[in-house]
Amino acid sequence: MTEYELGDLINGVSSNIIAGQAVFITMLSAYLVVAYAKGRELTTYQVSFVNFIFVLFMLLGIQAQLAQMTMAYTYSDTLNQARGGVSPFEETKELVRVAFIGIRVVISVGALIFMWQVRHPKKE
Repeated sequence: MTEYELGDLINGVSSNIIAGQAVFITMLSAYLVVAYAKGRELTTYQVSFVNFIFVLFMLLGIQAQLAQMTMAYTYSDTLNQARGGVSPFEETKELVRVAFIGIRVVISVGALIFMWQVRHPKKE
């Protein structure tokens, strides 16, 4: 594979990662709007269903993004080897993956807590 083709593949995968982030923000926003606007009025089944779908999409999104990151790193390693160098990402790959998962999990759990708080407001 030529350097141009590898660069093009890296660019495509990077675009997919950015698009995945946009889908994540869209799903998160939709969930938070539903939670804020109608959370108190939803039945237990409705809340369970919305939460299940939200968690399912968050898990699928994390898995898809990790797969895209793996492809980007693989193509980048191949490109660096073709150029005769060592991958500059070798030491940070795992840190980026762990940070990515951690941030997504914290945001997702925060959204679920937000729904809980809307449905169970504190009496002041």
